[in-house]
Amino acid sequence: METQKILEEIKKYTIDVEPELKKYILNNIFPEYSKNDKGHGILHILEVIRRSFALNQNLNLGLDKNMIFAIASYHDLGKYINSDIHEKIAADFFIKDENMKKFFTDEQRIIIKEAIEDHRSSKKDHPRTKYGELISSADRNTRIEIVFIRSFFVAHERMPETNIEEYLDFTYKRLSKRYGEEEPENMFLEDEDYKTFLKDMRELLKHEKEFKDRYCEVNHIKSRQHKVCEEEGEADYVFTENLII
Repeated sequence: METQKILEEIKKYTIDVEPELKKYILNNIFPEYSKNDKGHGILHILEVIRRSFALNQNLNLGLDKNMIFAIASYHDLGKYINSDIHEKIAADFFIKDENMKKFFTDEQRIIIKEAIEDHRSSKKDHPRTKYGELISSADRNTRIEIVFIRSFFVAHERMPETNIEEYLDFTYKRLSKRYGEEEPENMFLEDEDYKTFLKDMRELLKHEKEFKDRYCEVNHIKSRQHKVCEEEGEADYVFTENLII
């Protein structure tokens, strides 16, 4: 994992973010992500922050950087409480955080809250603002390795007793549907990074054996006869050092 590279890129993108806002979120919000499964932990949040700013820049959206930072930082809070409604839980965490009144107007806070709620938007439920489109799009993966690592850590939480061979079959079918051309995943804002990822993923999915072999390699799976819970996964993805951004 190129964690240091991610942090350096975030530093560059967030150089104009209000320092006190950044400090508050770093010290009070980021630690909460240790309660989530590792697929939705702090490294995922950092990647969504990075992608949010990259999309804003690459597509010349001109959105408020403080708002972008807050939305991305809060969007998965409380996933450990209830995964099915975590977007509502996270939005509630944000709007009840009195400290955010120091940094945003009431109007901005409502926009941020709605964007957090909308980050899981479907084609039948379009985000209400450009900020919602941004966070929903930034929440999508843009690297095959990250897809594999995050999915395996989620499996640790939801399918721990499943045999690895069975899980590989399940994952291959699930991702074939998710990234297939017939019903592509919801993506409101696309840049070249995402288009390249999608092309590469679709090509890999044409080759089931290669897909499964690569999945096992990325997650350091020792035996396909093991259960999911018996394999550690990509330990380097679990980032516990102090963050300075």
